[in-house]
Amino acid sequence: MGEERRKNAGSRELTYQVGWKKGKLKVGENGRVTSSESAVFFMEKKSWQRMLERYAWREAPLVPDKALGALLWASPAILFGLTWWGVYLLSRF
Repeated sequence: MGEERRKNAGSRELTYQVGWKKGKLKVGENGRVTSSESAVFFMEKKSWQRMLERYAWREAPLVPDKALGALLWASPAILFGLTWWGVYLLSRF
């Protein structure tokens, strides 16, 4: 009886989910995948995204890690000083 059911099964559709990715597989009568459809659409990245990946999100080649940490902690004070200096220059005119 199990063999009869396998022979008459015909094509079927399987739905799967791996992590956040979902999709469907259509299996033909011969037991092989005939088509697949994924719920994830990959679109081409926009130019500003490519620019960020190329230039902004890279590893700093010449600056050691300790110097980057110190720069990160000092940046609020530096920006505050630059803002104060800019306000001073604008108030002179």
